[in-house]
Amino acid sequence: MFAKNGHDDARVRALVNNAVTALVDVKDPAEAFRALIEPNDVVAIKVNCLAGPGMSSSVSVVNALVLGLRSIGIQYRDIIIWERSSAELEKVGFKLNRHSDTAPRCYGNDEGGFEKKIVTSGEVGSLWSNVLAHRASALINVPVLKDHDLSGVGCGMKNMYGAIHNPNRYHDNNCDPFVADVNAHPYVKDKLRLVLADALTAQYHGGPARVASHQWRPGAVIAGADPVALDAVAKKIIEEERSRHGMATLKESKRPPKWLETASARGLGENKIEKIRLDEG
Repeated sequence: MFAKNGHDDARVRALVNNAVTALVDVKDPAEAFRALIEPNDVVAIKVNCLAGPGMSSSVSVVNALVLGLRSIGIQYRDIIIWERSSAELEKVGFKLNRHSDTAPRCYGNDEGGFEKKIVTSGEVGSLWSNVLAHRASALINVPVLKDHDLSGVGCGMKNMYGAIHNPNRYHDNNCDPFVADVNAHPYVKDKLRLVLADALTAQYHGGPARVASHQWRPGAVIAGADPVALDAVAKKIIEEERSRHGMATLKESKRPPKWLETASARGLGENKIEKIRLDEG
């Protein structure tokens, strides 16, 4: 998956296509994307660029998704690569674009803005990103496989904190029930079509910031339609890597991802690893 100066785009695209076709259980990537996305959808791709270069959603993974969407007729103007700020996107290599129809739209909440009225979901009260609330009809979540110093796991569901204006308010009690509350909002729950976790390079300790000494290279992506199940798998992978390095479990480190059980109890997905079908092809 890796080239001298970054990622091998062709190999990453094959990896993404293989993950999406395995998820839908078809052989043709275009057929897989058609099973997930309607041809008239406006697709918001939520990336994670918080940690900067070396621990953010990779441009290669997102480009592979864009090619998949284009293969089923989605126009560039109906694809929005989106994050908290435009500066974060640009810093990790995404090309900003507000108006051109010859490339995907790409900008942050600082340019796209938020709704004017606070709405509540469980214990969360926030202004929501205009991209997700009003532009997008479909959501693809592209987080990074990493740990988090408060929530334990900083992968898929935690990435949706980037859709609200006040995420810093919701980190008490290991982010429970707040991660579940954010993902239970209809803007997320009803629009989410795919989670594609970037695990080309992952991190087992020190997140959400980049700590190079705690990174490793699985060279993988993880695709799922169930956001709780995907994060449960992410937790398993992180715990296994921590164990290999002689580190305490997340629970022993006082940051268990309790919100996984809360999210499952609220019907957002399956958190019991023994009930999750994992295709490691």
